[in-house]
Amino acid sequence: MKQLGRVALATLVVTVLVALTGCASLLDRAANNFADDLEAAIRAYDEPNVVSAGLPAFLLLMEARLQSRPNDVGLRLTTARLTGTYATLFADQNAQEREQRLTRRALDHARIGACQHSRSLCELDRLDFEALEDRIDTLGPGQVEAVYVLATSWTTWIAAHAQDFRALADLPRVESLLTWVAATEPGYDDGAVYLYLAVLNSQRPPAAGGQPRKARDYFERARASSQGRNQLVNVMMADSYARLLFDRDLYVELLETVLQSDNDHPDYRLVNQVARSRALILLEQTEELFD
Repeated sequence: MKQLGRVALATLVVTVLVALTGCASLLDRAANNFADDLEAAIRAYDEPNVVSAGLPAFLLLMEARLQSRPNDVGLRLTTARLTGTYATLFADQNAQEREQRLTRRALDHARIGACQHSRSLCELDRLDFEALEDRIDTLGPGQVEAVYVLATSWTTWIAAHAQDFRALADLPRVESLLTWVAATEPGYDDGAVYLYLAVLNSQRPPAAGGQPRKARDYFERARASSQGRNQLVNVMMADSYARLLFDRDLYVELLETVLQSDNDHPDYRLVNQVARSRALILLEQTEELFD
């Protein structure tokens, strides 16, 4: 019966999306609003498998609309954001190439959309650090969304390519963008900017220029921003920070905290279900990782 419910809901999602394609003008007006509503529904849903099965249909629909509306900034940034969300939450962690392709696609959309939004955000990956800082100094509050989508898409791409030193070379650029967002609008996206900053600063060990103390501070700020309700913070802290420092006790403590949590806040319902699933997998890998 439960399986039937999942199939029925996934079918309903696809049916709604197909119905929307029947009227292009309606979709053009409603796509971004529908995406916002969809994200809210996703956050509150407690069955990750249903979301994982249904979200790709919407992503394909967004991609199709971009074929005829390539200059729609809102559509472009929304597509980047949802693609990055799918890659982060649902890409098979054992299928690295798939995760890398998805994060690359999200980053490509984010770069195009950010550049369309403001010329100050064009080709930031080609600037030296001093020139990038000069660009950032010209930004204003109206550019927070575009900068945030670009920076977070860039962060997930770096995390998926952490073994590539060319990707790690982008860390200072992305950190500067995220730091600007945090300073300009600290509560943006429920303070998730701190989680991205934490992950960024957990990509390199101290011997390679990493700053784990800084990473821990950001993880703590991310936890405080969600009032401890976002259990993905603990999973990411275990999987990146604790592993970076080879701290087995902290690794186990963080993951067990996730499994013991009974928080059911609607804004974090799906994320916490994903977090619990990942915590179980990571705990099973403890001996292998810290042997």
